[in-house]
Amino acid sequence: MILAVVLAGAVLGAGALARAGWRLSRRGAVTGRLSSSGSEPDADRRPLGGWTLPEPPPRVAGALADAALPFAPALAWTAWLTVLGVGPVVAALVGGPGLAVVAAVGLAAGPALVVRSRRGGAGARLEQALPGALEAVARSLRSGASLRQAVEEAGRSRASGPQLGPELARAASEAAQGASLVAALEGVAARRPLPGVRLGVAALCLGAETGGAQARAVDGVAATVRERLAVTAELRALSSQARMSALVIGLAPVGFGGFAAATDPRTSRFLFHSPAGLGLLAAGLTLDGLGWLWMQRLAQVSV
Repeated sequence: MILAVVLAGAVLGAGALARAGWRLSRRGAVTGRLSSSGSEPDADRRPLGGWTLPEPPPRVAGALADAALPFAPALAWTAWLTVLGVGPVVAALVGGPGLAVVAAVGLAAGPALVVRSRRGGAGARLEQALPGALEAVARSLRSGASLRQAVEEAGRSRASGPQLGPELARAASEAAQGASLVAALEGVAARRPLPGVRLGVAALCLGAETGGAQARAVDGVAATVRERLAVTAELRALSSQARMSALVIGLAPVGFGGFAAATDPRTSRFLFHSPAGLGLLAAGLTLDGLGWLWMQRLAQVSV
């Protein structure tokens, strides 16, 4: 009876966190769309349910932002701290102190593995917005705008996305304040060292220095980046079976172990209440996590 109550509480808590994450991610999306109209830049850090979400350390915040999770870094950090605090307590009630230690290690390392497997997601999203931003620059150039004005208009365009738009707006602002437009654009490439961004910046800088048919050159670069993204998407589709196999192979031992422990009291006592069982459980989870990471690396797509 106690175990059922504990598990029900854990499920309800996870559901509440998921709903809060959905609400906060929707709020962040609306804030990003309205940022150009003067809304508060810190709206995603407003109190939620009467309390303010704590900010993660800078290094953790950078890793979470680079992973491009579907919710705010502050919420991910809060959820991880909550699960890390509640999970070992639930494990101790279910299987004793040994299982609590194993649960603490797993809950500490599991999210780190997930974030590491999604590393580079923000850069991929930025490159996906690059063709639309370059096409917006080309449209402005054809309408008679200067290159600086075209970059500024592209920074305000929705096609540039929430990652690339602020970078273009920053470059245009620096050029308007007296800096060289070429230096400002090269600053974008330095802050976002991605192949597509470097190619687009090179085309814009060449147009700023030599003039000529700038709109045609920018359109050509946009088409090249779009073709490269299409090839990458096709490769990801072809490798989806391998990535799904890695997920299934990684989760299957955990699911089988949990089923065996729940249905056989002898297995549960051996795994959770004996030093040998706890050692084997920790070693198995460690090897399972490392194997999943290695399979994710083998299935990684690069162009």
